[in-house]
Amino acid sequence: MSNHPENLDIYDSVGPPTGIFNVKDGDGDDSTTVVPISGMQDISTFGIAGRIWDSSYTLDAYMRRPTDQYTFTPACPIPAEYFLPAKVTTTTSEPASAVATTKEKKTPIRILEIGAGTGYVGIALAKRLDSDCTVILTDLEEVVPLMQKNVNEQRLSRRPATSSSASAATTTIAAAEPPSETGPYKEPSCAWVEVEPLAWGNTAHALAILDHPTPIDYIIASDLVYFPELYPPLLQTLKEITRVGETKILFGYKERALWKESPFWEEFGRYFEMEVVRIERHPVKKEGEVGGEEKGEEEEEAEGGIEVFGCEGEDRLYVFVATKRPEDQILKGADDTLATLMMMQIGL
Repeated sequence: MSNHPENLDIYDSVGPPTGIFNVKDGDGDDSTTVVPISGMQDISTFGIAGRIWDSSYTLDAYMRRPTDQYTFTPACPIPAEYFLPAKVTTTTSEPASAVATTKEKKTPIRILEIGAGTGYVGIALAKRLDSDCTVILTDLEEVVPLMQKNVNEQRLSRRPATSSSASAATTTIAAAEPPSETGPYKEPSCAWVEVEPLAWGNTAHALAILDHPTPIDYIIASDLVYFPELYPPLLQTLKEITRVGETKILFGYKERALWKESPFWEEFGRYFEMEVVRIERHPVKKEGEVGGEEKGEEEEEAEGGIEVFGCEGEDRLYVFVATKRPEDQILKGADDTLATLMMMQIGL
């Protein structure tokens, strides 16, 4: 199926849907996580792959540092210790290797974005994770130039190949050379970013991704359920690149035509257990004045209760966290998790 379907009538995204996101990182500082949208999209060249779609923003907001402003259930599974401190910028005057020697050594993790398109979600995540992490952006081979352009423009770079990992490298990402007015290029202290081709249903591509000493720990997927013709190869690839009980899939989804999209979720649920992400917002404290006199800390009224994250107004945006079922737990028939949620009006 082409990225340029007939009668394609879409336009660039200008940001998150109104009212959906009012969440920030733990201390309210987004300076290390904001990825400018301007220039990232290219619909005329790459079609639907060249646009940032709505559920990308939902998934992006979910994958942030823990905060006392709200609680996600289930919480983002990426451990908090892999997130950069809020005040740390994503570049440093020292090489990344020098930075790594001054911090506690952690087990490296690899995060794969499937069907990345512009790479917006993976790039935003990479900018808030430390250099023990590698984020791999994947899509069709013809979309690789768009992902690589956006990686370079965000001044991110690929981890230098070693003898143990060189065989896994299929695409070389050169360090970006920024315009002269921005000063010399600096190695990132944030996560490393790689770009690889991964066509759904292409087992050779999947095996190339897996041919690495470090396994895939997390898969991020946003707005992938749209053309029924692509459901079987998408499911095949997800089954090939996940490990039972270890790989977690973070799936962003926008409901557009449930009758057409349900068959994918019913089949996906046979092989993967999935849990919809909910959010509970907490009261926040603020300083105020009444009649010219200082008033003590006061609790702002928070929206009560727990709700499905992203479902506000007419928008139906979801984040699922999924894990692969063991062979003996694969369901014989269709899974009705999503249908049940819909019938319950996403109630609790």
